[in-house]
Amino acid sequence: MPIWGEKMFKCLKFIIMLLILAALVFFGHGFVLERAGGYLLKKDELKPADVIVIVSGEEKERVEYGVKLFKEEWARKNRIIMSGGSGVWKYTWASLMKEHAESLGVPGKAILVEDRSRTIEENARYTKELLKKHGYKSLILVTSPYHSKRASIVFRKVFGGNFKIINAPVPVEESWFRFDQWWKKPRSRDMVLTEYSKFIKLWIFGVGTPEPSESEE
Repeated sequence: MPIWGEKMFKCLKFIIMLLILAALVFFGHGFVLERAGGYLLKKDELKPADVIVIVSGEEKERVEYGVKLFKEEWARKNRIIMSGGSGVWKYTWASLMKEHAESLGVPGKAILVEDRSRTIEENARYTKELLKKHGYKSLILVTSPYHSKRASIVFRKVFGGNFKIINAPVPVEESWFRFDQWWKKPRSRDMVLTEYSKFIKLWIFGVGTPEPSESEE
C-alpha cells in the first residue's frame, strides 16, 4: 500500500474512533456500540451450494468451520476453495489453509487453491475465475463474523447476478471475536475500527465494475 494510502487509512481509523467515542459519551451506555459492531455481521440461512469458499485470515477458525461444513456435506460438488495469496516466505495463505484442511481429514483432491489474491476484492475476482472454469454457480462464503458484511458486499458486486452467494461466517460461539462489549477488548476494538475504515474506503472508491451477466452479453 502506498505511503499516502497508509496515512489515509490511519486517519480514517482515528476519525471513526472519535465518532464512536463521541456516541458512547453522548448516549452513556453500550447500546450504540453493540449495534455498531453487529452491523458488521452478515449471515444467511445455510443451504447447500456447489462449493465452499474460505477466504484467508485468522489462524484457524475460518478453515476449521469451512471443513466442518464440508464434512456435513453442504458442498454439492464436494469442493472447497481456499483463497489467499502471499503469506510467509514461499508459502501462500491458500497453501497453508489447504494443508490445515488436509490435516483435518479433507482429501487434497477436494481442495482448489486460489493463491494470487491480496485483498478481499481480489479474493472475489480470482475465485470467480475458478468457479467459471469449473462450471460452479453457487458458493458458501466462509469468513470471520466481523468481516462478513464487507466480504458479502464485495463478493456480490464482483460476482454480479449469475452466482448464488450464501454468507456463512464462523459462528460467534466458535470465534475469538465477540460483539458484546467489543470496545473493551483491544483486539476486538482494533478489528471493528479497521473494518469501518475499510467500509469508508469501499463507499468512497467502490468496487470495480463486475463483468456483464450472461443475459446482458
